[in-house]
Amino acid sequence: MNELGLDPGIDHLTAMQIIDEVTGSGGWITSFESWCGGLPAPEDSSDTGGLGYKFSWSPRSVLSAIGNEAKWIEDGQMKTIQKGRLLEEGVRPLSLFEGFRTEGYPNRDSTKYVERYGLDPVKLKTMIRGTIRYEGWCKRMEILNKLDLLSTEVMDDIEGKSWV
Repeated sequence: MNELGLDPGIDHLTAMQIIDEVTGSGGWITSFESWCGGLPAPEDSSDTGGLGYKFSWSPRSVLSAIGNEAKWIEDGQMKTIQKGRLLEEGVRPLSLFEGFRTEGYPNRDSTKYVERYGLDPVKLKTMIRGTIRYEGWCKRMEILNKLDLLSTEVMDDIEGKSWV
C-alpha cells in the first residue's frame, strides 16, 4: 500500500490551513519549517534492516533523493547544497519530539514554496521543507553512498563477481 497522499498531500494541506489561519487573523509568517519522513514506531525499528525507516514509497526514490541539490532560506540567507553533498553538508540534529533522537536535511528546493504558499518574501526569514530521520540514518546512508552502493547506474559485466 502506498502513502495515499501523505507526500505530497497532507503536508501541503496542513501548511495551507495554518498559513490561512495566521494571515486570516491579520498575522504574517516569518518562519516556516516543515519536517516529515518515514519514522517507524521505535518498537518497530528493529525489523527495518538497520535503517530505522519503513519504506512507504519507492525505495529507489528514497535512497536517490539524498543525491539531490537543496535550496532553502534560513535567517534571511539563501542556502544551497550542491547535488551529491547533502549528507556531508546538510544534516542537522532536530529536537522536535521529547525522547526521540532525530536528524534532518533540506529536501530539494524549499524556496519555490514561498510563492506557492502565498508567503510574503520580505517578511519571511526562514523557509525550509526537510526530511526527518532517526539519528544515525544519514551517516549510514553517507557510508553506503561513498561505497557506491546507492548508485543508479546500470552495472554491466558483473558475471562471475561476488560480494565476498
